[in-house]
Amino acid sequence: MPAINFSGQVLDGYSFNDRNLNGSNFSKTTLKNVSFVDKLLRGTNFEESSWSGVDATDANFQPNATFPTTTFYKANLQNANLSSANLRQVNLSEISSSGINLSNAQLQNANLFKAGLGDANLTGANFQGSNVQEANFEGAIIVNTNFTGVDFSGQSLTDITLGSAIFDLANLSNVQLTDVLLPAGATANNSSFRGANLTKLSAEDVNLSGVNFSSYVNPNTGAVTPTVFSEISLADSILRNANFTGVVAEGIFLEKTDLTNAIFTGADLSGAYFKGANLTGVDFRGAQLDGANLSEAILTGAKFDGAILDNAFIEKTDLSGVNLTGVSLIGANLKEVVAIRTNFQDANLTGANLEVANLTNANFSDGADANTTGANLSNANLTKANFTGANVTGANLSGAILVDTVGLSGGSGGGGGVPTSGNDTLTGGTGNDTINGGLGDDVINGAEGADSLIGAGGNDTLYGDLGIADTLSGNDTLQGGAGNDSLDGGFGADRILGGAGFDILFGGETGEFETGADRLTGGTEYDIFQLSSSTGFLLEPEFPPKPEPSGDIITDYEDNIDRIKFDGNFGDLIITGSGTSQVTLQVRNPGDPSDGIADYLETIAVINGSGDSVIMITPADF
Repeated sequence: MPAINFSGQVLDGYSFNDRNLNGSNFSKTTLKNVSFVDKLLRGTNFEESSWSGVDATDANFQPNATFPTTTFYKANLQNANLSSANLRQVNLSEISSSGINLSNAQLQNANLFKAGLGDANLTGANFQGSNVQEANFEGAIIVNTNFTGVDFSGQSLTDITLGSAIFDLANLSNVQLTDVLLPAGATANNSSFRGANLTKLSAEDVNLSGVNFSSYVNPNTGAVTPTVFSEISLADSILRNANFTGVVAEGIFLEKTDLTNAIFTGADLSGAYFKGANLTGVDFRGAQLDGANLSEAILTGAKFDGAILDNAFIEKTDLSGVNLTGVSLIGANLKEVVAIRTNFQDANLTGANLEVANLTNANFSDGADANTTGANLSNANLTKANFTGANVTGANLSGAILVDTVGLSGGSGGGGGVPTSGNDTLTGGTGNDTINGGLGDDVINGAEGADSLIGAGGNDTLYGDLGIADTLSGNDTLQGGAGNDSLDGGFGADRILGGAGFDILFGGETGEFETGADRLTGGTEYDIFQLSSSTGFLLEPEFPPKPEPSGDIITDYEDNIDRIKFDGNFGDLIITGSGTSQVTLQVRNPGDPSDGIADYLETIAVINGSGDSVIMITPADF
């Protein structure tokens, strides 16, 4: 049939007997209840035509070598039925429509620039390669629709019904996705966004459960295109069982999002915001979460094997039972976390903040990695953290802050001695603490209370009461252990044991209300006993004080081996008993004639020979 010219006519209820309408002209034609079912309409001109109740099911509009592009430019296609129509390469730019049926239509490489597709049925339609810039999809049904590679950048998709659609390799940057509904009876979205560009996409309060955001793998070449999530916002959305494998999602905003059982393996989530999100069962294995915010998130059953959470913000989060084996948490903020029975084996917590954390029965010991050390807590802030029942065998607490720590090595109620490896800086709390430095060169301060400090292996420095007022000090026990140690009892009547190695022992200053003596035992090898020139007592109305104070008691002085360091003048010392097994060192203190107090002798130290051996105290010993 030759091409027909219907331009400008009104065709109402018209039925075309011939199937071939190729090349016909329907420009500015009014078409009411016309049937184009299964008709050939290649190269046909429908510009500015007006359709109402037209049925073009299975019609073929695709151009070929004989007939050029069919055009619907500025046509009005109200309630038109173009289901299963072939609209490949057709010009549908600036069409207006309401309720158009394009289900299962083929729209590959079609031009839909500024097309009005409000309330359109796009179920099963194929838009691959089409131009949909500035098109209106409000209220459209997008189910099983194929938008592979389509550019939606800067558009708004609102009030749509979305399910099992394909947006692989599509450009959805700066898209606003709002008020999305699931298809009737569906419980999950299950759409695919593999390899899509989602930069700055905003999809708040949207159900995207079951969506696939993983990388796109070209089936022919094997080339991998990762999905891009830069600065995306999916706050308050539902993303249960969503697949984010390998995505690049730096700064993704997922506050209060439901991500139950979502998969993020190998994803780059640097700076991601998960505050208050439901991350139950989420798989973060191998993910990069440095600087991410997981505060107040639900992490029950989440997997973090091999993940990087350096400088992450995890404050006030419940980590109970979570497996953090081998996870890097360098500089992470874990303040006030609840981590009951959490597995931190071989985790790196260097410089992390665990202040006031509940770490009851947590495991910080050595795991299955190649080395023999446990979690690294060096320079971590463990102030007021609760380690009751925690396993820290082999953990490295070098430089850790342990002020008022419970159950590890300090706390207001005291704690159990837990050996650690590495060069530790350990500080006790307000109670009677037991602190064991373990291996390494440790610095230990018992602080307040009557503490037991054990340097163990390494060259250690132990302070009984460094920086503490004498009224808050206690009677401390300091044990240097093996190595060359420096032991300072501070205020209080302390017991100081140097142990093996070259040790420096100092009983410490004597407090105003202190009357007990410090007991210094150097142990084997060459030791130095440091003595003060005075016990430091103040003159009281009743003087001398009762009972009269004694100085330090040295229990095992080895003649010609050990030495004494005296901070006064040797000429002021009065030495008695030299040449026996016990020598007393005293200084003469001036009295107060105005109060009738005469000069008096004050004992600085009583020195006992090792094994009751005879000792000679001479200037050579100082």
